[in-house]
Amino acid sequence: MRSFVIILFTSLIVLGPSCVKKRDLTNNTVIVQIGYSPDGLHPTNGNSSIQSFIHQYTQKSLFSTNLTTEQTIPMLLEALPSVDSTGLIYTYKLRNDVRWDNGEDLSVEDVIFTTKVLLCPLTNNAQTRPIYSAVIDSVYSSKTQERVFHMKAKTKHILNAEILDLSLLQKNLWDSSSVLNKVSFSDIHADNFESNPVLDDWFNGYNNSDNGYIPEKLVGLGPYQIENFKKDNYISLVRKKEWWGDKLKGQEFDNYPEKIIFKIIKDNASVYLGIKNEEIDFTQSAGGTSKLMKLQKLDYFNKNYHSEFVSAYSYSYMGLNMRPNLEKQTPFFTDKKVRRAMAHLVPVQEIIDVITYGKAERQASIVSPLKTTCDSTLKFIDLDLEKAKSLLQDAGWEDTDNNQIVDKIINGKKEQLSFKLNYISRGNSKEVVFMIKESMKKAGVELIANPLDFNSLYQKASNHEFDAMLGGWLAGSGYSDPTQLWGTESWSNKGSNFCGFGNSYSDSLIVKANTSLNPEKHLIAYKKLQKLIYDEQPYIFLWSGKMPIVAHKRFSGSEFYRAKPNVSLGSFQLRTE
Repeated sequence: MRSFVIILFTSLIVLGPSCVKKRDLTNNTVIVQIGYSPDGLHPTNGNSSIQSFIHQYTQKSLFSTNLTTEQTIPMLLEALPSVDSTGLIYTYKLRNDVRWDNGEDLSVEDVIFTTKVLLCPLTNNAQTRPIYSAVIDSVYSSKTQERVFHMKAKTKHILNAEILDLSLLQKNLWDSSSVLNKVSFSDIHADNFESNPVLDDWFNGYNNSDNGYIPEKLVGLGPYQIENFKKDNYISLVRKKEWWGDKLKGQEFDNYPEKIIFKIIKDNASVYLGIKNEEIDFTQSAGGTSKLMKLQKLDYFNKNYHSEFVSAYSYSYMGLNMRPNLEKQTPFFTDKKVRRAMAHLVPVQEIIDVITYGKAERQASIVSPLKTTCDSTLKFIDLDLEKAKSLLQDAGWEDTDNNQIVDKIINGKKEQLSFKLNYISRGNSKEVVFMIKESMKKAGVELIANPLDFNSLYQKASNHEFDAMLGGWLAGSGYSDPTQLWGTESWSNKGSNFCGFGNSYSDSLIVKANTSLNPEKHLIAYKKLQKLIYDEQPYIFLWSGKMPIVAHKRFSGSEFYRAKPNVSLGSFQLRTE
């Protein structure tokens, strides 16, 4: 199951050169620039793209995506699962050569334990739990075959076969006392789920944030182990001396670098200097679109690096809070006329031209234009000042006191249409916000820029404590279950439905899209959902960007791909010539 992960709404700018002592380029260590420090690397709790990126090398899932073909392939399984005639019982068989770092075999019990953790309401994973809880009824071992287990689904689902695409936990490491053995799947699914002191104590320990930072706790089936985690500085991974996949060949099992260091570089000038002085081996920002275009004209850059603008399954958006907490926020965007007016006031194409230099494509709704399931009949919302003014007037917003800001009586109080826009304070985001602000001012709408760090923005979004926000989502190349972002449960449980979209009808479309195994019926429901979200305008869809990716030529095997994570760092093989 491929879920959405948060990406930052940011673009980096590069500045002038400087002189820095060259490092030893014969060292078999890959230095990867990342723009922020993830809030830990907990195996199940968290939802940032950086966390997911690093997990590619420290953890392993039952499935993987072949980056070349963009097809799902078995990773820890002998083959893709089979399904019985009911369409509800799936059968899986584990490989017989997978070992944990202590030599213990990967077991069916590990799979069952991991699934219980993901589904239990006591786990701090509200942003992704609905994806699994909507589908998985139970997981149980075969009575007759070793390494074989079954997953019973609640309903038919187009992604049932891949729902167990999860990073596995070692049961004996996390639950040596078998506390979760006493908890059944029916207990976990119960509407009146009841905990107890022993269970509370176990989950308090499991959810502890230290489990996202302490290397000894960050154990997985991947070829690399966390060596150091220095928040806001770097995260270093070291290749395991004996890894179960060493004898296997191929993109998903490669582990050529001795070390991979994820270096947090937030400052724009430092990104440029890192490239100029060959201190960076790989980056997915490259100092920003315009500067990469300039770098590509320089001989020294092209001699040392290869680079591309790579299309990705991602999009940026401006989210509008449809269901604000009335004790803390003014209900600016509860009326879809107002939301559509805001869409007519965002100069999307101008931002694309100015900020990305055309290295992006507009996106009309929730599905990437790279996918065949995208509803191409949905038209882009044009910049239209007069249309925006008309919609605002229809919704009761007029400038009654001649202060150049429209106002309206709400709950007996005059409110100015003056709202805060939360965004990540980095790179070109400030310029993007300024362009939106200036455009909205022409219609009497005051945008107050509210720069935040990543964790603060995400916390406010999850708690629905915002007026509007800039954000982005990165998904996989296949179908992504809309439940995480658009299901009503994902709003009520503080998941990733930040804006409060949805009702029983939209939920029914999600169910139909998810459960219709007939491709035609699936697509009909999926496109109806796209159209509904388009009409309701919880997001102002901005664009699907092309990632400015750079890799040092001292490594071979550094191809770039559309599917996340766009590269296989394990395939970076140090050239010896």
